[in-house]
Amino acid sequence: MSTLDFIAQVHPSLFGKLRNLLWELGVGGTLCYVVYRLCARTGGLAALHRYLFVAQPVPMAALLPPRRGGSILVRQVDAGDPLLLSLPLQDHVLRYRAGQGAICFGAFKSGEIVGCLWLCLTPYEEDEVRCRYHPEPSGRASWDFDVYLKPDHRSGLGFARLWDTANGFLRDRDAVVSWSRISAFNPASIASHARLGARVVGKATFFRIGPCQVMVASVAPYVHVSFRRSDMPDLRLSVPHTAPAHMVGIDGSQPSSSNSSS
Repeated sequence: MSTLDFIAQVHPSLFGKLRNLLWELGVGGTLCYVVYRLCARTGGLAALHRYLFVAQPVPMAALLPPRRGGSILVRQVDAGDPLLLSLPLQDHVLRYRAGQGAICFGAFKSGEIVGCLWLCLTPYEEDEVRCRYHPEPSGRASWDFDVYLKPDHRSGLGFARLWDTANGFLRDRDAVVSWSRISAFNPASIASHARLGARVVGKATFFRIGPCQVMVASVAPYVHVSFRRSDMPDLRLSVPHTAPAHMVGIDGSQPSSSNSSS
């Protein structure tokens, strides 16, 4: 009797969860997920993060027609604005992002802030692990993170309105791609990025126990071990030359179209 057959007989519900994990994450991803859950019980002594790096092309046209989503106003908000504290953000997080030159777009409805989207046009230091991202092509790429809407606004057009404003901002600066990292354990986020045309082009796993962090990645430097914050790997993220047609220009192999306004 195989191990899976034994689990299926002894604990059917556990078998169902394991089968779903194997289907969604594969064998390697499932093993990492098990370690991730075990680390979460150590009270901070150990942690595991497994990221996928995705490249999302900046579209030449808006996602929404001009009249759609008009009840939601999106505008740039200062990264240190206390207004953002009404979202699930803390003051030290805002200071950290402001210190990196991060740009925040806030979504407002009836005068209330209901969501946000963040961009960084320079190399970005990860806050969950010791790592610095360098989105490429340099000067024509951004790093996006923390795209958020309050739960009671997620069924509307808020996400599209946020992205339309952010994409317009990027087009005005001749950017062709926005990079981000998503948890490999979050299939829903992977699917939502795919709907926006994003492509997974790399991955990295970070394991930390005490002050020691070990990184294994599909991009250079591939393997890195560190014991302090000042020693972190620099990951240069670039789209392979085999990029599909909708990502032409992102890898610098072909010229991009001229800017268009949203």
